[in-house]
Amino acid sequence: MGLEAKINKSARSLTGFNGATTVTVGTIDLNVYSPPVVCLQTFMVINEVSPYNGILGRPWIGMINAITSATHQKIRYPIPGGGVGQINSDQAMARKCSAQGLKKSKQAQFLPVSQADLKEQSKRQDQAEEVYPEPEEDVELIPLDPDQPDKKARIGSRLSPDEKVELTTFLKNNKDMFAWSPSDMPGIDSNIICHRLHVNPACKPVAQKRRNFAPKRVAIIKAEIDKLLATGFIEEVSYSEWLANVVLVAKQEKGKWRVCVDYTDLNKACPKDNFPLPRIDQLVDSTSGNQLLSFMDAYSGYNQILMHKDDKTKTSFIIEIGTYCYKVMPFGLKNAGATYQRLVNKIFKEQIGKTMEVYVDDMLVKAPKRADHLKNLTEAFSLLRQYRMKLNPSKCTFGVSSGRFLGYLVTQRGIEAHPRQIKAILEIKSPSTVKEIQSLTGRAAALNLPSRSTDKCKTFFKALKK
Repeated sequence: MGLEAKINKSARSLTGFNGATTVTVGTIDLNVYSPPVVCLQTFMVINEVSPYNGILGRPWIGMINAITSATHQKIRYPIPGGGVGQINSDQAMARKCSAQGLKKSKQAQFLPVSQADLKEQSKRQDQAEEVYPEPEEDVELIPLDPDQPDKKARIGSRLSPDEKVELTTFLKNNKDMFAWSPSDMPGIDSNIICHRLHVNPACKPVAQKRRNFAPKRVAIIKAEIDKLLATGFIEEVSYSEWLANVVLVAKQEKGKWRVCVDYTDLNKACPKDNFPLPRIDQLVDSTSGNQLLSFMDAYSGYNQILMHKDDKTKTSFIIEIGTYCYKVMPFGLKNAGATYQRLVNKIFKEQIGKTMEVYVDDMLVKAPKRADHLKNLTEAFSLLRQYRMKLNPSKCTFGVSSGRFLGYLVTQRGIEAHPRQIKAILEIKSPSTVKEIQSLTGRAAALNLPSRSTDKCKTFFKALKK
């Protein structure tokens, strides 16, 4: 356009819709004519292959009070003095520009490049990956007890020196709220809450036949039972009508196992507790706009709630060396999540939605202003102490501006998908065979991702035709 001399040189990082980044050449002010209205707009100039000459965004739409319709491919806006102006899209020109842009993109893709250019391209790709999206904030460990250096808590590394001192002092004064082992958990008072099964009396008790395990797995199960007996979570029982088997589930750590109990038959005999769980999307949305956050997790949260004395024997399970039942609420029981949510709603009824968000055993203390964070944290700890609930220090992070909550990366400016959650999508390669196209369309249909996935996968379906 011959306007290079009018460009205000300024290099800025610009992220596109596809997550790729580029550096701007500068900015330029140009008049945009939408008959009979003329508006001065500032454009960012980039040196990239694109099917678009320019992109007009919301500032321009707001300036002329326009209403856009993607369905009708039109823009309408009020004209000074009365009347309505209209801008119609030119489909033929749009297709022509898109074809030219694609042609230029292919030409640029197959130009011969030197090793130096390849290194520079790789460097740019690495920089682009770093900004999509940002990881959780770095944390640092602080000792809570000088006599026991292994007892530490995690705080945000970006806090100011004064904030670090205040938060560290607060956590040291409240170190009794953390549980370092099951023996540190007194449990919630049964007068406040306990888990009841409400088994349907019409259902006949089921005693499962004991399953046999390999010697190595028997040793793993025995070690876990000894650990539960030592912590007082289980006790030996005789003449139990309900009996379940244990199940070994592999953990993510290689070679490690989790010992679970198969309560399928017992759960079938229990009615569903319709106590509502919070909506995850609403909880996550409510975390945006806060300058400081603290993420807290209860230590073996379910095991802090006691079983009702009449229902303990119904949780009995059988192993090679005997039969045992749970004295505390175990994992795998129907309605266990509802019981726990009922407890936390009771504890934090005045804070939820204001200074806290709670989903079962995941708790978040938030503060729109940094100065209020310690005050909100003090209120939460006071209630935890009142109800004798203990926290897991290895899963708690205090005084950060971003972190992982219910699978999302929450920050002050909003929410983002966590890099670990979307790693498979970011690293997926373009399909090059019929089988790979079929696999891709199957995944898109199963996940319903993105929105209106059927329309957006139409090109793939056409490619599958003979």
